Amino acid sequence: MKVMHTLALVCATFAMASTVAAQQNPAAKPAKAGAKTASKAVPAAVAALPTLAVADPEQLLAAEQAYLGAYACEFKQTLSVTKHQVEGYMVVTFSSKAYTMKPVRSSTGAVRLEEVANGPMLMVQIPTKSMLMDTVRGRRIVDACMHEVQAKEALADNSTNALGMNLAGQVNTTSCPAGTARC
Repeated sequence: MKVMHTLALVCATFAMASTVAAQQNPAAKPAKAGAKTASKAVPAAVAALPTLAVADPEQLLAAEQAYLGAYACEFKQTLSVTKHQVEGYMVVTFSSKAYTMKPVRSSTGAVRLEEVANGPMLMVQIPTKSMLMDTVRGRRIVDACMHEVQAKEALADNSTNALGMNLAGQVNTTSCPAGTARC
C-alpha cells in the first residue's frame, strides 16, 4: 500500500511539473496534427521587437528631414525607407531585411538613421547620396543610393562638391579663370 501511495505522489509531482512548465513556455507545447504553427510564431516575433522610447522634438525634426521611399543604389540594388508605426522612427529595408532606425541630425547637416537596440546598421543621408553601413564590421553594405529628391539635387546644383556641400572658403573646382592652363 505504501508503494502505491509513493508511486501516486511521484506521478502527481511529474504531472504538476509538466503543467507548470507548459504554462511558462507555451511554445514548448506539442503541435497538433494539421495545426498551423506560423500563426503562433508571429506573436513570438512581435514580442522580440525592441521597446521604442517616445521620440523627443529633435528626433521628430530629424524624422521630417529624412527622405522616405525607394532608393536606387549601386550595382542595381535597392533599399527603401518607410515610417515606423511608432512616431519618430523609420524602417530601412534592404536585401529582405528590415531595420528599425532612429533618425538623428548631425552637425554637418546629414541625417543619420541609427539602428535601435545597439544594432550595427547606420544609414547616412547627405544631399546627393545615401549609404547603409555596418558599424561593427566597419564597412559599407550598400553605397551610392539616391532617392528621387537626391537625384534632382545632384543634377540641379553643379556648384557644390561631391558631398553636396559648398562650404565658405572652399576652392571652386567647377571652372578655371580664363587664360590659365591649370586650376
